Amino acid sequence: MAKGGARKSSAKKAIAKGMGIKIFFDVLEEIYKINDWTSVNFLMEKMPEEFGGERNETCRSYFKELWRYGLIERREKGQIILCTPENWKKGGRPEYKISANGLKIMAIPREKRVFALAWLLIQMDNISDFEQLHLALNAFRKYEVPLDMFKASKLTGVVRDSIKAIMYGWLEPLGFLDRTEHGTFVLDQNYFDYVKSFKSVEESAGKKYPNILEIKNILITTIINLSPYAPEINEDIIIPIKIKSKNPEKVYLDISCLLHPLFHKRFKNNQINNKIVILPNQEIEINIRIPFIKKKVSESFDSTELGIIKVRCEEEMAFGSLPNIFLTSAAHLYEIELSNLFHRIGLSPIMFTKSDRPDMIIFPDRKESNFMDFLHNDEQKILVETTSADVLSLTKIREDLKNFNKHTTKVLKIKSNRTLIVGNKIANNIEKNVSLLLDQYHPFTIITFENLKYIEAWIRKNEKINWEYIGKILTYDGVVSKDLIDSIFRN
Repeated sequence: MAKGGARKSSAKKAIAKGMGIKIFFDVLEEIYKINDWTSVNFLMEKMPEEFGGERNETCRSYFKELWRYGLIERREKGQIILCTPENWKKGGRPEYKISANGLKIMAIPREKRVFALAWLLIQMDNISDFEQLHLALNAFRKYEVPLDMFKASKLTGVVRDSIKAIMYGWLEPLGFLDRTEHGTFVLDQNYFDYVKSFKSVEESAGKKYPNILEIKNILITTIINLSPYAPEINEDIIIPIKIKSKNPEKVYLDISCLLHPLFHKRFKNNQINNKIVILPNQEIEINIRIPFIKKKVSESFDSTELGIIKVRCEEEMAFGSLPNIFLTSAAHLYEIELSNLFHRIGLSPIMFTKSDRPDMIIFPDRKESNFMDFLHNDEQKILVETTSADVLSLTKIREDLKNFNKHTTKVLKIKSNRTLIVGNKIANNIEKNVSLLLDQYHPFTIITFENLKYIEAWIRKNEKINWEYIGKILTYDGVVSKDLIDSIFRN
């Protein structure tokens, strides 16, 4: 009998929950590196931070989606297996290998693969290849579909976990869906038709331009990667551009930044124009500011080329690449910033993105190289929970403390004895409840993001500060104050 009893399948080739573009390409890259037939379990062990090492349902789902798109091949007992509805539901012990189409995708720079995947998705818009996608797109052509997966499921006829994966995992980060102010998704039919117009994967990805271009003995340089952004809280992006003249005469430049259509619903302007006068042998830096349309996005985006830069000088024209941008939610951006702060403090956090795991773990040292053995052994590990909310509430702290048991006994089974909880501001009722919480739960530390930055400032002033001091703060039972930090670092 199937897990949970015999259940009717939700579709002939149903998508699994929890899909995302970044991990989709991460898995494809790992299969490409192996360059031979491999199994789900083998890859799962190579990517434990993404898949948990001891569970492979999610990893298997990514393999199947890659198979659906024709980017990998599947075989069983030496025989190639076609991606049919019957074979989709089969278990067994299949092996997978990158396909000829997968090699075409790998030949495209990572920052431009989303354009190719958008084109591939449109080819799947039919009953036999991707029934649930076809139902969803038909509904989007008629209606605005609620962001809520339960309401979206009723409207589209696609089960809730699958419609969530299709909306948030595929259609939004590939540019097909846009959020409205009244809590719905709308299909960008113009963008859909634009992507559909391409004839091949290679054509959809377009030409790759350099980050350094030259015109009239003037070098124009853009950075390769921007910092991550959350459109719901960031007002705009700033693109620094360096301009260096080797020309003995004054030069007039027309600089245009043109965003790829994928981003046209993300920013208020899709083309920014600047007229620059460059003096003889001058070297300057200008900042191009592009304002966001303020709205939340999912965490399923991948780092993607923002667009192209076009420079005209008299009758000459040169083209370059704008930086790559990674869009995400405010909550995920906060976790990224916290991880970067831990790195600056001298720790090397391991980030997790699944709700049934801690947000990250920190540790003073790591002797065991095998990831799962490290998680399960006696080396010191602190489970980190955080929130991007303005105020860290007592309710949130209780939830984090209760989750500790799940993190240490289920899924990854991390061997740890304490939790570090980080927030922007601590609610007033937390101090008076700390003693009670310490009696009820395992050891824990509460600290603000500001006080972690305060620790960083101390370390910048005194590079000799190490875990002997930092550890006393991050394993303090209760709420960390600036006075506590000062007293430990001054001893």
